[in-house]
Amino acid sequence: MIKLLKKSLEIDITYSTNSILYILRQLPVLKDLITKDIYGSRGFKSFIRVVAMIWMFLKSLLFKFFYFFCIFSFVTATFPDAIIKSYFHIYFVLTVLGIFLNNKLLNMNKKLYISIVLFQMDGTKYLRSMILWNQFLNFILNSICMFFFGHLLSSPIQYSISLIVLTFFARLIGEALNIWYYQKYHYIWYSNLKLYWTIVLGLLAVTALPGIDIYIPFVGIMITTGCFVLLGSFAFRYLWKIANYKLFIHKISSVTNIMDTKNDKDYLRQAMVSVREKDKEIDAKKIEGKKGYDLFNTIFFERHKEILLRSAKKYSVICIGIYIVASYVCLQFPEYHDSMKSFLETKLGWFFLVMYFINRGAIITQAMFFNCDHSMLTYNFYREPNTVLGLFRKRLSTVVKVNLLPAAVIGVGNLVLLFLLGNTEPVTFITTFFYIIFLSVFFSVHYMVIYYLLQPFNKNLEVKKASYSIATFITYFVSYMATDIVMNSLMFSIIGLTFTILYIMISLFLVYRYAPKTFKLN
Repeated sequence: MIKLLKKSLEIDITYSTNSILYILRQLPVLKDLITKDIYGSRGFKSFIRVVAMIWMFLKSLLFKFFYFFCIFSFVTATFPDAIIKSYFHIYFVLTVLGIFLNNKLLNMNKKLYISIVLFQMDGTKYLRSMILWNQFLNFILNSICMFFFGHLLSSPIQYSISLIVLTFFARLIGEALNIWYYQKYHYIWYSNLKLYWTIVLGLLAVTALPGIDIYIPFVGIMITTGCFVLLGSFAFRYLWKIANYKLFIHKISSVTNIMDTKNDKDYLRQAMVSVREKDKEIDAKKIEGKKGYDLFNTIFFERHKEILLRSAKKYSVICIGIYIVASYVCLQFPEYHDSMKSFLETKLGWFFLVMYFINRGAIITQAMFFNCDHSMLTYNFYREPNTVLGLFRKRLSTVVKVNLLPAAVIGVGNLVLLFLLGNTEPVTFITTFFYIIFLSVFFSVHYMVIYYLLQPFNKNLEVKKASYSIATFITYFVSYMATDIVMNSLMFSIIGLTFTILYIMISLFLVYRYAPKTFKLN
């Protein structure tokens, strides 16, 4: 079993090493310096292997640290008077939620496919080695982060130890439940959407209890930890005795292969942007009098209307519900007026993060590529400057219209709240509303620009360019950092308008100049 674990880790290291080499060869500066011969260079490849091993550990540590940091930042900003109680409450509930969501043993991925399906490793030994390795690695990472943030909170050490133990056994329980469900019903449990959303929404609602001054007491956490130790021991025994794990993986991999991919997540991305048969029929009045790029763009968006508007409508309905609740709070609880008014008038940077999440630019560009561009890019004329820029303008106009739906709901919702809070200044009303609109336009332009300049997808909608991942991460990071900005709505709007106009002008130039070279198939 130890030999198999070493071989499994060797696959991870080799895969990471070649991925790093591939990324280095894609960078413009190093593209001409690093050739394909580098894969045969033992010295340089050994150096990259060391870097890959360090990166694998650091990546896991950074991801775990980021998870703890998000909880820490949220509770310090939201519950300053009960930081310790709310921190451990939220972490406890999310750990319980992880029992159902954070399962790896039946999560089909490249490593699992290579090890079990291609290399035909012993399924039982592989399962046992992965259980031991995953538990060991997560125990180390959780301990580091839990003690670090526990120290920042100045919380009793027994709190941290209890939750470390709780997390350790919760993972075993989750894996055992997932495999048991698959054995009984022959499909992964989260395919049952009613059960999935009932559990997820129910537990997420429990995480919000500190908002009404309700916390899970530490005694309850200790009792639960004791129960988890007992249940986790049975779960470990159950997992250790599983003899047909290899059969499970072959069945799951056969399903994903039929779907033309080795990863079910890729299939889900494709299914999300696929056009239904009934949507392919277009009303003749919609295209009457149109020609050229206008006709081409109209046909595309009419066929994809359901895909594009579905999520925009969903977010709009959710936003309406949130503003109805917020309006009720304004009317019934005057003690919250000052904090809500200050938030809407000086902390509009939070809406930068909100618009980042609800903007549909990412899914729209995926639909463009999967249902149109991956075929059209095989023709040279499709990458000519005039064609690229003409279609970019038409598409951008439509994308902006789609994203304005939830943006308008948020903008109007803010105005209603300001009115209920007693602010009736016309300047504040105008600037607050248009600030949201400017943000919506900015993100619409941004996603279109990075799609045309970086075009990251292959035929399975997998992202194959590190530059695109970096660009999206920077976008999220900037959106998150904007939440710390405190500024009046007038200044926010002036800066937003100026920045959006400049960004559109620069992006049009960059797309016209560089997209004919960068907008291509991978």
